[in-house]
Amino acid sequence: MRIKKRLSALLFTLLLCCAFCVPSYAHEVPDMTKAGSITASMTYEGEAVGGGSLTFYRVGDVSEDDGNYSFTLTEDFAGSGLALDNISDAALAEDLAEYADANRISGTTVQIGSDGQVTADNLTLGLYLAVQTEAADGYEAVSPFLVSVPMYENEAYIYNVNAEPKMEPLSPSPAAPEEPETPAEPSPGTKLPQTGQLNWPVPVLTVLGLCLILAGWELRVGKQSYEA
Repeated sequence: MRIKKRLSALLFTLLLCCAFCVPSYAHEVPDMTKAGSITASMTYEGEAVGGGSLTFYRVGDVSEDDGNYSFTLTEDFAGSGLALDNISDAALAEDLAEYADANRISGTTVQIGSDGQVTADNLTLGLYLAVQTEAADGYEAVSPFLVSVPMYENEAYIYNVNAEPKMEPLSPSPAAPEEPETPAEPSPGTKLPQTGQLNWPVPVLTVLGLCLILAGWELRVGKQSYEA
């Protein structure tokens, strides 16, 4: 009897040890009843850059498969045929932005404040595309980017997501080549000067001509008187 009790106690202990040795795979799941938000901070070299606007498009629905969560294209973007496997791919964001523009898909446009902050709130959970439809003065439009709402970080879901897109100032325009100066055309009635022309010999030559005429006339008169 005593041996049976000891065996029962040993078996119970073994069962407890096995129970604690079984790994636990339980993890947090997103609360689909919650709403999220995206706040983008527009800065350059640590300084806030205000002005312009961002347009947000919901491009992905949250899908669940045996406890694993991923994104599938929304109805508006299903025709693109793009895969949402790597949402950090810049080319994917560019392709989605081109598809939205080509198919005139409407999004939510929010103005960027003077503090460089822009927030889209009360968002249904999913994958969002942000496109700068109007750039700030003196800056290039930021490249399209994707934001997951919620974002899984440090083993927890964050529903109010912050983003910091990269900003670049406008490149200076190349200087236009200088055109050669065109000589001014003379106005009507204006006579161009002729190089080397002198006006002073004209009266001198006139006087010399008259003298020659007079000398010739005198010689002719004198000859006629001699013959007579």
